[in-house]
Amino acid sequence: MLVCLIIGLNGALFQSFAQEFVFPDSLNLEVPNDTVLTDTIVRPAIPDPSGSGLDAEVKYEAKDSTIFDVVNQKVYMYGEGLVVYKDITLKADYIELDLSNKTVFAKGMPDSVGVIQGKPEFNEGKETFESNRLTYNFESKKGIIEGIVSEQEGGYLHSGLTKKMADGTINISQGKYTTCDAPNPHFYMALTKAKVIPDDKIVSGPAYMVVEDIPLPLIIPFGFFPNQKTKASGILIPEWGEEKNRGFYLRNGGYYFALSDYFDLALTGDLYSNGTWGISARSSYKVRYKFGGSVGLRYYNNKSGDLDIGNYVRSTDYAINWSHSQDAKSSPSSTFSAQVNMSSSSFDQNQSYNEDNYLTTTKQSSISYSKRWAGSPFNFSGSMNQSQNSQNQTVSLSLPKLAFNMNRIYPFRKLSKTPGTSKWYQNIELSYRSNLENKINTYDSILFTSAVFDDMDPGFKHEIPLTANFRPLKNFSIAPRIQYSGVLYNKSIRKNWEEDYVDPETGLVDPRVIIDTISGIQYAHSFLPAISATYNPKIFGMYQFKNPDAKIVAIRHLMTPTFSLSYVPDMRGIAPNYYDTVQVDTSGRTQVYSYFENRIYGTPSFNGRSGSVNFTLNNNVEMKVRTDSDSTSDFKKIKLLENLQFSTNYNIFADSLNLAPLNFSGYTTVYNGKFKFNFNGSFDPYALSESGRKINTFEYNQTGQLARLTRLSFGLDFTLKSKQKKSDSSTPSSQGRDLMSSPDMPDEVRPQQDNLRVPESMYPGYVDFSVPWSLSIRYNFNYSKPGFVSKVTQTLNFNGNISLTPKWKLSVTSGWDFVMKSISYTSLNIHRDLHCWEMRLSVVPFGRRQSYTFGINAKASILKDLKYEKQQNWRDF
Repeated sequence: MLVCLIIGLNGALFQSFAQEFVFPDSLNLEVPNDTVLTDTIVRPAIPDPSGSGLDAEVKYEAKDSTIFDVVNQKVYMYGEGLVVYKDITLKADYIELDLSNKTVFAKGMPDSVGVIQGKPEFNEGKETFESNRLTYNFESKKGIIEGIVSEQEGGYLHSGLTKKMADGTINISQGKYTTCDAPNPHFYMALTKAKVIPDDKIVSGPAYMVVEDIPLPLIIPFGFFPNQKTKASGILIPEWGEEKNRGFYLRNGGYYFALSDYFDLALTGDLYSNGTWGISARSSYKVRYKFGGSVGLRYYNNKSGDLDIGNYVRSTDYAINWSHSQDAKSSPSSTFSAQVNMSSSSFDQNQSYNEDNYLTTTKQSSISYSKRWAGSPFNFSGSMNQSQNSQNQTVSLSLPKLAFNMNRIYPFRKLSKTPGTSKWYQNIELSYRSNLENKINTYDSILFTSAVFDDMDPGFKHEIPLTANFRPLKNFSIAPRIQYSGVLYNKSIRKNWEEDYVDPETGLVDPRVIIDTISGIQYAHSFLPAISATYNPKIFGMYQFKNPDAKIVAIRHLMTPTFSLSYVPDMRGIAPNYYDTVQVDTSGRTQVYSYFENRIYGTPSFNGRSGSVNFTLNNNVEMKVRTDSDSTSDFKKIKLLENLQFSTNYNIFADSLNLAPLNFSGYTTVYNGKFKFNFNGSFDPYALSESGRKINTFEYNQTGQLARLTRLSFGLDFTLKSKQKKSDSSTPSSQGRDLMSSPDMPDEVRPQQDNLRVPESMYPGYVDFSVPWSLSIRYNFNYSKPGFVSKVTQTLNFNGNISLTPKWKLSVTSGWDFVMKSISYTSLNIHRDLHCWEMRLSVVPFGRRQSYTFGINAKASILKDLKYEKQQNWRDF
């Protein structure tokens, strides 16, 4: 029932109006003259002729019943009562509305078993809270609240007695502040008195910590808790501690700038008592529906050792991180992204406490942009790439790498005037490819110096291929092609043999090839016709088992050979020549070289004609087996060998060493992907001279062997994990004890004794194997023997984790070092979820990074400093 009244009518007018408009009860019950019983009929709002009282309607309703006390000008609402006034909404199972005093009182009501239901829920604007009892004055906007629970920007405020003021501030007595969302919080700061200023802060008087209802001797004279919905600038309190080598420290202290809604800035610093210091700047930015990302810069001035002893060392470290992503809907035709992770080679060793950073020796960075034009075949892409190896301190850069391409088009297809017909010339394809790149290979120690310009290798290349494809037979195709290629470089080389060259170091005559570099922009191009033919049939082999009861039904072998022939005619005399001949030793032996040797895109033309025969063979082996079902027509396929490939080629016009090495590779997975096996290698058919150089003599003619095994690698990857647990009411729940003793269970329903779990002894032989766990083992073997000396490297790594309960998790990572013949880097991690808290223990028991870290902390970011940590890192041992 909904009744609308204007509060503020004088008593006489209200009483006379109520007596005149008394509606009879649907059951014809007798009621006192001064009481109005209402049914579910909706009554119109009563106007306020006096103009006094509140300035808006008060709407109210109740599901059970609403009683009017005309004499005292009160309305009583029972069962899901609701009062609405302006932006104020009040819900409760019992509401008493006093029209004369313009106040409202609300509380919950006990149900059939005595549990209080329908406690008052008060909402005013963005403020919402629940309480046990509430009294509120609509005119003064003040209220007295008992047992309030309100959410305050990531935290929860419990109050025994609360007074709400007209300006929205709240005065609290006997309060609790916590980030735990349980009805009975597992921890809180007990506040003797406090004041809440909405959207600003919470200030308290003396307070102390309580954990599991046990007061701790952690007392503070006053408390300050941020309560802002927007970002705010402020001081970042540093963490402190001690390291064995660098001494006492203050880390990550500084200032946070909330510059705007779109970006922020944090400036922090580290300071050690031995003189080492570091600074860092971090910024996050985001424009909704456009883009977002973060930037980080770190710099350290390191000092170690002692001047008096003579082992004093001073060095610097830096790190640059940038992550940027674009919203896919902001610009569908173009994308921009960045993932930058670069640092000095010693940064992770000196400054990082992350085991993944310590174990990683290579870093990759990329900044890329791409653009495509709708309705056209053109597209553009540009990027800047960086690869860094911290072991040898090398850095490879592409600054920049640009590409502008035109996808293939069929220029002659529009010439056909007869629908449904296809001419041979309509399959002619035209495309365009262009690339510009500046490659730099240098060392990180000189990366930001002028010396890096000497290592630049820029170049430009573009190609215009015109290709046709014909299929005169099934699985056989012929593709003639005409291609124009051009390259642009800033330098070329010339080689000369100097018989009288004097070594400047020894002063002796040492004949050798001298390489002269000719600087200047140089463009080289070629126009090459070519033709290729490809034949790729499919060959099937099947072996079927005749026994109808056999588990294996058949084995199928699929072979896919590919034969291809390519030929490029000799264009010397027609196209420009970019090759020359130089003497290479005192015997007079000569060698052909290119003016653009070792340049980024090579030489656009060939020195003479070119032709090759290529061969590739792919194999796939599958087995068909019967399933365990009763049906005789139920089968499944098992892949025995997913792929086995052999490949080689023969250079028709080479003067020696025509046959290329035979490469092979393969992989397969068994047991539903749990076991993975891959391998690859190479056989070289040519023999070696006494000096270890490959000669134009087959290995078979020299040793009787078909070929030399020059490379072999294989890897095993074995992964096991538990099956997903399925609920089964017929077995005892292994979660019985954990559920009843869970800290998340309210006290009113928590059993006093653990007598609700069925003893496992009632189920003989029952073992719970459904505990979540996983185990991964990886082994890699590499063998290489390009000459007379072979090299073998092996790696073995494994990692696993197990969740003993839903809140306990144990993980371990380790391996075996075959060179040192010892266990490699090992870490053990234990995590315990404590609902609103968490505990972590990380141990590296041995090795260079021997360390341990123990910590227990509140999960909420607002209380990130509420923690206990104990650690000893590798620098302290």
